[in-house]
Amino acid sequence: NRGQIFRFEKDGGEAGAAWASLGDPVFNLAFDSQGRLWATSGGGALLQLNPDTGAVVNRFGDGITIALAVQPGTDRLFVSTNSGVQIFDPATGLFTQYSRDGDLRVGSLAFAQDGRLWAVTWPDRRQVVRFTDRARAEVMLEFNSDIDSLAFGKGGTALSGLLFISHNA
Repeated sequence: NRGQIFRFEKDGGEAGAAWASLGDPVFNLAFDSQGRLWATSGGGALLQLNPDTGAVVNRFGDGITIALAVQPGTDRLFVSTNSGVQIFDPATGLFTQYSRDGDLRVGSLAFAQDGRLWAVTWPDRRQVVRFTDRARAEVMLEFNSDIDSLAFGKGGTALSGLLFISHNA
C-alpha cells in the first residue's frame, strides 16, 4: 500500500526493516521548520506523523494527492489536491485554495529561493510550471518524457539556484 517508510542516515545505507508501517499510502514527505513531519496520502488526508516513531498523529482534509512543499518562513504547506493546489495552515488547521486554475493538477511542488512555487503537471507529467504572483501557472519547461519530481539546490551551497528534475526514462 506504499505505507512503509524507511529511515537513512545522511550518508545513505541499506534499506533494512521499515521505520514505520502505516495503513495509509505515503507519496511525499516533508519536515517544516518546527520539526513536524508531514505526508501526502495519494487521495486521502494530509497526514501529520510523529517525527520519532512515524505514527500518524493527525489527519487533515481529504482529496490530498501527491505533492507537498513547505513554504520557507511560514511553514504553510502547499499540497496538490483533486481541485488544484491548496494551502494548509498548521496554525489554524484550515485549507485555502491557491491555484487559480482549479483543474490544474500537479505531481511535484518545490519553492525556489526567490519564494516562487514551481510544479510538475499531472497526469501529463511533461511540463514544469511556475506560479505567478496571482497563483496562475505559466509553463516554463516542456520535456519529451514524463517528469517525476523537481527540487532546487539549497541556498549557500554550490547547488544554490539550480533546478533539478528527475524522471524514469
